[in-house]
Amino acid sequence: MSRRSADSAYRTARERVAARRGDPVPPRTPRRRRGCTTFTLVAGVAALVVLLALTAAVRWAGGTLSALEQADPRRAQTTVAVAPADLPTSLRAPFNVLLIGVDRRGTPEDGVRSDTLILVHIEPSGGWVGMLAIPRDSMVQVPHQGLQKVNTAYAYGFNNAVELYGANTTPEAGGGALAAETVEGFLNLKVDYIAQIDFRGFQRVVNTIGGISVDVERPLLDPAYPTDDYGYERIYIPAGLQVMDGATALRFARSRHSSSDFDRSARQQQVLRAILAAVRARGLLSQAALLPDLARDLEASVSTTLPLSDLATLRGLAALAQGLDLRRIVSLSLNPSDVRVVAEAGSDIYWEPTDVAAQVARLLAGPQAVADLARVQVLNGSGVRGLAGRIRERLAAQGFTLNAPADALGSAAQTQLIDYTGRPETLRRLADTLGLDPGHVYSTPPADAPPAPFQSDIVLLVGTDYQPAWVGE
Repeated sequence: MSRRSADSAYRTARERVAARRGDPVPPRTPRRRRGCTTFTLVAGVAALVVLLALTAAVRWAGGTLSALEQADPRRAQTTVAVAPADLPTSLRAPFNVLLIGVDRRGTPEDGVRSDTLILVHIEPSGGWVGMLAIPRDSMVQVPHQGLQKVNTAYAYGFNNAVELYGANTTPEAGGGALAAETVEGFLNLKVDYIAQIDFRGFQRVVNTIGGISVDVERPLLDPAYPTDDYGYERIYIPAGLQVMDGATALRFARSRHSSSDFDRSARQQQVLRAILAAVRARGLLSQAALLPDLARDLEASVSTTLPLSDLATLRGLAALAQGLDLRRIVSLSLNPSDVRVVAEAGSDIYWEPTDVAAQVARLLAGPQAVADLARVQVLNGSGVRGLAGRIRERLAAQGFTLNAPADALGSAAQTQLIDYTGRPETLRRLADTLGLDPGHVYSTPPADAPPAPFQSDIVLLVGTDYQPAWVGE
């Protein structure tokens, strides 16, 4: 399948429906994505968390939920090393789950595509979770296909499962496996498990738990919300506290014509937290009457390579889900505010590799590091042309957030590190990374310090005493 064939199949099907109705052909809205841009971020993470909570509730879950388990054709068995003794061996060390949001509307001939890819990093000993969303228009190296959009990996694996992974490999397993291989290569990070979810499952789960409460910050009006039959409808959600059923929550999370993609990302995170809050507030683990319905919802819409047939793993996953503090969920994405765009061609996005590596480093650093996240400005006072840019790339690859480099107003004999906004953790990490003399590290600006550059928290003024190690020399 070509890199545009999935989108083309959907547009063609939509146009066929319009023609049968005698309606005008609906417009082909450009598919520009930025950051964490699709509703299945919420669907995937929410369904996964509900799944984890369910597993501890009843002993029969080992039989019922094992139907969700899917073989991983990438390897015979996934193993992960260890930490706390109260968890099964496979869940003791940090591990990564690739969440794949799959759009299954229409018939098989219309195609199946992955609308969202989110790499979830789980730290059992620290009790926190990090999420990194990858926009579907990101250009990456796809095995067997070369440079393509990242979402083509799932479609190609789905349509060539047996050829790629051998007999008895289902299309879903093939799609998930190739998507995981692609993400592993792109992020340089191992994908231990895969979880797939479609939006029908999201609606069912929200309805089964009795809806969610969402405080809508501003009215949402979308005159062209897509419907299941490839048509459009007008939706309106007023501002204020709203109790949403599954369909409304999906519209709220999925709408992309009402505001920017960044706003949609924020709405998705808001819905996710509302689902988690509803699960806990209703005490689902004590409501045995709901469990069979939730299990059926998940079984119909979720598949995962997590070993759900093992009761020890089930209990361990449930313990992780129950102990998760909502304030310790790290939400990151590849977006132009944090990751430089090297080039764009139509809807194709080419990301700066060092900035992608920096986002991965932030994902692995944890909530405390992200909470203290500061923007660093490198100013070149050394007189060495291009030095600030090279230092910036080196620091970005180590997880720091940096603004564009610039030249200092004059030369500097000594390198200084100045904190303008009170970011002690980032200041300490920078000083340790560079091995700076504590006498040249300032937690508050000295009297002769210039004003802080625009949108900068910490300034690294590079002097003629710079060290070659700072640029990897």
